[in-house]
Amino acid sequence: MKKIFWIDLKRAFLCKGFYLAFIIICLIFARAIEQNIPFDLNPSCYEIIVAATALSGFTPFAAIFPSIAYSIAFSSECSSGYIKMIAARMEAKKFAKMRIITVGFTGGLIIALPMLIMCLLAYSVGEPGMPTTGLYQGTRIEYYITHYGDWYVLCGKVILGFLFGAIWSICSLAFAAWTCNKYMALICPFIVYELMWVMFYKIKFINPIFLIRGDDIQSYPLAVLMEIVYIALMSIAAYIGIKRRMKVE
Repeated sequence: MKKIFWIDLKRAFLCKGFYLAFIIICLIFARAIEQNIPFDLNPSCYEIIVAATALSGFTPFAAIFPSIAYSIAFSSECSSGYIKMIAARMEAKKFAKMRIITVGFTGGLIIALPMLIMCLLAYSVGEPGMPTTGLYQGTRIEYYITHYGDWYVLCGKVILGFLFGAIWSICSLAFAAWTCNKYMALICPFIVYELMWVMFYKIKFINPIFLIRGDDIQSYPLAVLMEIVYIALMSIAAYIGIKRRMKVE
């Protein structure tokens, strides 16, 4: 089981979609920082982070990137018949758990790694502490920075990014398992994401577009909790779908 898990994880990291998504996100962040941050005015760390995540237009399309990596591989395995060989060697429930973990982990890294690089850049070139503009005065973010320091925000952003990526990569896996169609696995998570954005726009703590940053709901712990709930729900859907598909095949 352990050997097969490491082989599956290696396959996930060899997927071209993983590196493509990583590069695109880094370019989006870099361009937003370059266009919106006047470095001659000594911007704060947090202003640089906001420019990358909020002013870049990244969040409305963020669910696309975790879907283009390893999650869609399951549909190809079904269409090629490779799933039959897997079913002969592993129980469906064990394989489902393993694939959910590998897909969720690599999907999470697709968002978390660019977030980490961007945050480290912000803290290396930006001024520590709250922005002097006064825009964030009295907010929960001011409380976090003044009481816990800038590193609390950095860790919060990276954790939220990782969990966000895990949600939508596992969601893509669920669609791949239920439809056995890689195009559905690519497109449907984004459609679900956009529908949830519209339906829950006024209920920010369950709206996924606000959870990735955590700032809009003014609570990183609550955002983390809600993302974990979504991961659990997506994992259940993927688990049932994979078991069903392996029995059918």
